Amino acid sequence: MKSYQGIVNIEAPLEAVWDFIRDPDAIGRSMPDMVEYQVEDANHLRAKVRVGVGPVRAVFDVAAELTVLPEPYQVRLQMQGGGVGSGFQMVSTMRISESEEQLSLNWTAEVQVSGPLATLGGRVLDNQVKKITQQVFENIRQGLLPRLSG
Repeated sequence: MKSYQGIVNIEAPLEAVWDFIRDPDAIGRSMPDMVEYQVEDANHLRAKVRVGVGPVRAVFDVAAELTVLPEPYQVRLQMQGGGVGSGFQMVSTMRISESEEQLSLNWTAEVQVSGPLATLGGRVLDNQVKKITQQVFENIRQGLLPRLSG
């Protein structure tokens, strides 16, 4: 399992960010290369997502669960999915921290890939997983912008 982490700075009210990261519809719209998604309830969604690493291209079926953690302003996002004999699992934690000027969305993600995708080689796979993971959190930041202007 590989670990990734990062910080996305957001100029938005705390409650707007908190509401966004607990909303499965907002999280669904934040997934890169989304084909379709469906919110099942307040904590679950299902999606079809395009995945491409090296010569392997597929559409993965993905199940996601959002859990509000006991720590203030912290959420866990668990995702698992697969297609064409490959699969992945991701457990991510998002935590909002506040300073005088802005909010920061601190995130960590542990990702495990199996099947043909996992055999593509460490660097190619690692770079792609890192890119996709970072894009999810950048999309969350971008997804907040319409809520703030509307």
